[in-house]
Amino acid sequence: MEIAEAASDVCRILWILNESDFGISTRVLQKVGTVVNSEGHTPEELIQLVHAERPDGITCYWDPDLHLQAWLASALGLPTTPIQTVARLNDKLLQREAHKAAGVPVPKFSEVMETVDQAEVDRLCAEVSFPALLKPRNGTACQGIHLVESSPQLARLLGDIDHPGRMILEERMEDLPLDEPYADRISIETIACEGVYSHLGITGLFRMMPPFRSTGGFFPADVPPSTTRELFELATEAIKALGSDFGFYRTEIKLTPQGPKIIEINGRPTGLTPTVVKLASGIPLLELGMRLSLGERIVVEGPVPCERIAYRYYYEPPMSATKVLTISGLSALGDLPGVRQIDVHKAVGDTVDWRNGSLDKIFQVTGTVGSYAELAEHHAACADKSYVTYEHDRPTGEETPGRELI
Repeated sequence: MEIAEAASDVCRILWILNESDFGISTRVLQKVGTVVNSEGHTPEELIQLVHAERPDGITCYWDPDLHLQAWLASALGLPTTPIQTVARLNDKLLQREAHKAAGVPVPKFSEVMETVDQAEVDRLCAEVSFPALLKPRNGTACQGIHLVESSPQLARLLGDIDHPGRMILEERMEDLPLDEPYADRISIETIACEGVYSHLGITGLFRMMPPFRSTGGFFPADVPPSTTRELFELATEAIKALGSDFGFYRTEIKLTPQGPKIIEINGRPTGLTPTVVKLASGIPLLELGMRLSLGERIVVEGPVPCERIAYRYYYEPPMSATKVLTISGLSALGDLPGVRQIDVHKAVGDTVDWRNGSLDKIFQVTGTVGSYAELAEHHAACADKSYVTYEHDRPTGEETPGRELI
C-alpha cells in the first residue's frame, strides 16, 4: 500500500510477479493496478505479456527481482541499471571482486569452491583469518549468515551446506566502541541519474540481534559534516565500481578502527529507508524512484534537511525461539509519544527461525523523536523483552542479544 500511495500522483501501476510466490492475495493488488502473472511463462512470453501493457518504466523492491527488472527494462528499451551491475549487486563475490579491483576498501574475502575437502578448508583459512563470516553469495534480509571462529567449525559448516560454492567467506571486521543502541554501521541512500550521484543522507542503524539480524535504524544518523562528506565520496566510488551511473542504491558501510569499509550495496530501496527518510525530511523516496524509472532527471542536493529524527525498529526473536506463544503489551508501546505505527508480522502459534533473518521479525515500530537522547529512550521501550514469549529449542542464556558481530 505504500507503493500504491507513492504512485497515486505519478503513474498507474502494473504488478509483475509470480502469484504462487506472493505472500498475499493478488486481488488486493488488482484494486490498485493491473497484475501480470509470470508463473508458467517462458521469458519470451513474459516479454509479450508485459509489452502488451505498454509500461513506461519498470522498477523493483526486492533483491531477487533485480535481474528480472533489468532484463525486462532492457528488452523493452526502458531506463534501467545495467545487467552487469545487477549481477554484481546480487552476488556478493562479484561485488567484492569489483570493489577490490577499483581500490574500494572491503573486508578480506575468499570464494568457496563447490567441492570442499581439507585442502580447500586450509586454503580458506590461509586467505581469511578468524573470526570470519560465512554467508550466501546471493543472500538478502540477513539470511543464513554464520560466525566462524575456527577451522574445524568452518569444515563442519561447509559440510552441512548442499552447495558450498554458493557461499563466500569474509573476515569479521573489527568494531568501534559505540554507545547503545547504535551500531558502527551506517547506510547511504543514493539516486544515480545521468552520472550525478545524489546522496540524500546517512541512515544510522541499531545494533544487530545475533547472529546477524537487522533491528532497523533511524534517519538522519548523528554524523558530523566532515565525516558525511567522506562517506558520500566512498559511496560514489563504490557505486561507480559496480559499473553504473543510473539507479537507486543503498550503500552499507562498517566504521572500523582502520577506516570505513563497504559491507554491501543494494540496488533498490529497502523496507526501512523510504519511510524514515520521508518522516524525517518529507522527501518521497518511493516516488522519486518511480520517476527515475520513468526517465525523469532526478537530482537532489544532500544531505537533505530534516525536521525530526525518524526510526523503524524490528523486534527479532532470540535464536533459540521456535514458536510464538504470546504477544502482549503493544498497546502501551503505541501510547509512547512519537510512535506512528506498529505492524505485527507474526501471530500466536507461528513458527520462527533465526535462519530466516529479518523475514521472521515479530513486529516493527515506526516513530519520530526530537533528539538522539529521546531516540535511545524509544529504542529501550521497543526492545523490551516482555512483549513476546516463545517456545525454545535450548536454554535462552546461550545468546548475547544486541552484540554487534559484523
